[in-house]
Amino acid sequence: MTWVADRRLTWRAGLALLAPLIFWCSGCANHDAAQDGTSTGAGGGAEAGNGPTLLTGGNTSTSQRIAVIAETTTIKVELGKAPGTVRLQATEDGAPVAATWSVDRGDIGSISPNTGRNVAFLPTGKTGGPVRVTASLGNESGEATLVVQLSGTQNGAQVDDPTESAAIAQSLADLTRGGGIAGVGGEGLGPAITDQATLTALLAPQEDGASQKLALLYPYDGTVWPRGMLAPLLMWDSSLGDADAIRIGLSTSSGSFAWSGSFGRPGILEALAAEQASSTAGSEHLGHFIRHPIPQDIWEMATNSASADDRLTVELTVAKDGVAYGPISQSWLVAQGRLTGTVYYNSYGTALVANSGDQLKKGGGEFGVGVLAIRSGETGPKLIAGQPSKDKTGCRGCHMVAANGSRLLVQKAGVGYAPTATYDLAQGQVSTLASTWDAVFAWAALSPDGTLAFTSSLKFAVGGQPPAFSQLYAFPPTPTSSPIEWSGIPSELSAGTPAFSPDGKHLAFDFMGGAIGSITGTGHELVVVDFDRSSMTFSNARLLATTRDPENAGFPSFLPSGDAVVFHHHLTPSTPTPFLSPNGVHQQARLDWSDLATGTAEPLLALNGTRADGSGPYLPSNDAHPDDTVLNFEPNVNPVATGGYFWVLFTSRRRYGNVADGDPWQSSPDSYDSSDYAQVTSKKLWVAAIDINGFTDGKLSAGNLKRTDPSHPAFYLPAQELIAGNSRGFWVLDPCRQNGENCASGDQCCAGYCRRSADAGTLACSPPPKASCAEAQEACQSDADCCDSTNFCINDFCSLVAPEVPR
Repeated sequence: MTWVADRRLTWRAGLALLAPLIFWCSGCANHDAAQDGTSTGAGGGAEAGNGPTLLTGGNTSTSQRIAVIAETTTIKVELGKAPGTVRLQATEDGAPVAATWSVDRGDIGSISPNTGRNVAFLPTGKTGGPVRVTASLGNESGEATLVVQLSGTQNGAQVDDPTESAAIAQSLADLTRGGGIAGVGGEGLGPAITDQATLTALLAPQEDGASQKLALLYPYDGTVWPRGMLAPLLMWDSSLGDADAIRIGLSTSSGSFAWSGSFGRPGILEALAAEQASSTAGSEHLGHFIRHPIPQDIWEMATNSASADDRLTVELTVAKDGVAYGPISQSWLVAQGRLTGTVYYNSYGTALVANSGDQLKKGGGEFGVGVLAIRSGETGPKLIAGQPSKDKTGCRGCHMVAANGSRLLVQKAGVGYAPTATYDLAQGQVSTLASTWDAVFAWAALSPDGTLAFTSSLKFAVGGQPPAFSQLYAFPPTPTSSPIEWSGIPSELSAGTPAFSPDGKHLAFDFMGGAIGSITGTGHELVVVDFDRSSMTFSNARLLATTRDPENAGFPSFLPSGDAVVFHHHLTPSTPTPFLSPNGVHQQARLDWSDLATGTAEPLLALNGTRADGSGPYLPSNDAHPDDTVLNFEPNVNPVATGGYFWVLFTSRRRYGNVADGDPWQSSPDSYDSSDYAQVTSKKLWVAAIDINGFTDGKLSAGNLKRTDPSHPAFYLPAQELIAGNSRGFWVLDPCRQNGENCASGDQCCAGYCRRSADAGTLACSPPPKASCAEAQEACQSDADCCDSTNFCINDFCSLVAPEVPR
């Protein structure tokens, strides 16, 4: 592999020949927070020389007290090589002074030494973009903004890089182990291209690919990506049917990052082609070069350099028989934040446990039913609930998780009337509730801290048994616990698929039966009520959505702001259990949202796969997937607003490019050969961003709604097992970390703050800093607590608002 830069940063022969830039500020704010790679101290950089007594030129007006003089403001860095440095100087009223130096993004670079009149800025060589350097003297400071531009090229997988070598398939078993190669499936990274003619063709394609119908199947144009996510698998289609080599380009609009990589056919494709030749089933394109991942190390640099107002563009060029086609391209947004926490979900067909009893995989052997967990950044899931068994008693199915990640509730041995187990996720302890509570807590709503449970009347009972009345319990209950009495609404109430808001102040549910004032429950009303925990009082019932048979509205999940819900809008067919999709029932649904202020429900167009202008779906289709916009189910919203967006996790049976493009209803392992790589099921978990700025002031209130679609195209959640039907995901916070433990953001810490040490070391949880404000994803009680005045305090964490961008 080779790296090639545009040009190296070089020192000019004499500083006196420079036209340096001067930046000054009197009394500028200088927050000491470290968020998403920021740094307040120096450190890590090469020591600066003594330098001249003053960088010549520039503004030395005595009315400007503290000034920062930079040798240059644009720093070009070649990927894979040691970057150069930029000299900086601080002056007060034009005279050099020894100041204290800091940067606002330690992932871009650092300053060394951190005190003095002549210092050096050293790029990390891993992140591009603007970085603000500050020189402080007493209560005054001056600032300069430097821009680091990373660039390079690559030919083939870098085998000496652990992240890239791990994405090279060594055997067919690697393709389905864990979450598949690199956690996203496919056949991994390809080798270097040794044919110079092919390399030359990729640089200057002869055709644009239109005649060959060259198109990207996945990801989707306009997707919003969070930082810290595994790199996606690029998948494409064309009449060529195969390729000899490809070229991928990634670049930001501002030039902060530019990279291209050329790759030959992954070697494992030959083994797949041989397997396909000897098989009577499977995909006709098995063994073809039709997908390739973006290298994880490159993806991290690209997404850390890009942002919502500095788009990331991907280009793909393919070559076959000496002719190159393309490039085709997409444009993406990157949120300035990392999604942390863990996703807990139900897997039907997991390879991590065998407990299906006499119900065997079509290819032979038992499969597993359990609750699995994916922690951010991991390439495969872990088994949380489920035990090996020969009689299905080890199966663990329907589950709920408290928003703070403290407790998981799961039904044992199937759905509905079955024993309930509760998991203390912080301590790793498991207990089974007394038989008194069999099935009582199926589909119950857990309070955010996991100490209350509001039961669901929708039990999916066999034989048409009518739904029971909902009740409220302290959770977990003792064998003799009684329901908690409430006031404000009738006790004889049937609430299906209820959910608490992240702050515990609201409860939403499908109104199955009963009456609250003028609202009568028929199973076609989505209702929300306010909840006062101190007095156990419900009040202010209002409609969020109303449907007509065969439609239903259920599985509501609140946005972190608590002022709107995303919900499952069941479309068809009409069944006694509208939210359950058993074998043979081809349920259709989409995801809608509604606000508490007006109760106006509308579909999330982009999330579901429909163009915002109403011109139809953008999702790729085939005979098995004619319209995937109606195959979206069971939403759950991450309780923390991250990077300027809310994040919705949901189940979908849509195509996953050309990895899973067969029968969308094929998700029960006893009906297909789950050992066959060509029969990957499409029932998987997906994630989509919703704009915080979809509302005029960042928060919902009466009269300020923008009724345009606030959602964006979704992306596949990495690390899922490919040959398994996955559903009902909950993305929740991990048990909080104590001061001194490593962190990536404040929402991981018990005290709510993640800061960099004075020597610019690793980020660690810290106590609340004295007389300081909170950065994004750090703890707050009001908007005024946030360092950035444009941030909002949403669900107790400061949340930035992404800029509005054209769709």
